[in-house]
Amino acid sequence: MSEDDPDKKPLMAPRSRIQPLYHQIYLQLRQLLTDSSLDITQPLPSEPMLAQRYGVSRVTIRKTLLRLQQEGLIRRVHGKGTFPARESTEPGKSDISSVLDNLLSFDRRTTAVNLAWEMLDAEPAIARQLRSERCLRVVRLRSMEGKPISLTTLHIPERHCHLLDPEEIGDEPIVRALERGDVLAYDADQVLSAVAATADMALHLQVEPATPLIVMRRLMFNANHEPVLHQEGFYPPDRFEYRMRLSRQSIGPIAQWSPIS
Repeated sequence: MSEDDPDKKPLMAPRSRIQPLYHQIYLQLRQLLTDSSLDITQPLPSEPMLAQRYGVSRVTIRKTLLRLQQEGLIRRVHGKGTFPARESTEPGKSDISSVLDNLLSFDRRTTAVNLAWEMLDAEPAIARQLRSERCLRVVRLRSMEGKPISLTTLHIPERHCHLLDPEEIGDEPIVRALERGDVLAYDADQVLSAVAATADMALHLQVEPATPLIVMRRLMFNANHEPVLHQEGFYPPDRFEYRMRLSRQSIGPIAQWSPIS
């Protein structure tokens, strides 16, 4: 991806500045890194080039790149530049860290089928969290290479439902469709746990009933901390792996470790 490439696409499209500018640039670069087949041997544009392209300071670009590096999407090589970082996972498995950490993208090899798409009176707990009595409920089964990998139930408050059309969305994540309407997920509360598969879950995910499943519950907020989406996803653990690198923080009889990018 060079500066002189005549076929390159603009990295940033105009959008409403309801979020910090560096975060808007971060979203655009993250989408480029996760949705494109970039050559990991070719460096990204330099900090000065990115700053000029976006019309911001190098400090803003440096802050954005640091966040991308912390998420493992880029690697910085001293004296050579910044490169896309794409580590391969074990064949037949997906890296669940991308599911947990990345709000806007999913592996392009996956496909999604809507099992339900309905307006309804939300359960009291969901209604209270989304501050909306009426919600759009969407149940999606996502597969990779023909094998189901997640069963997700999403609730979208009534005030945002007009932005979603099942025919237009296709396989893309609901949160990205909301972003096109300037409803941007800025942060989220997330809980990771495990449950036994019900008969219905087992049928869709092609596992035995009572099989342990990873469950992720996430409530997403915009920049004003207004709820925009509630998500509950179930994942068969044998089809995912979670990879993390740790750094030792203390020396002594009781070692302390913390994750690093």
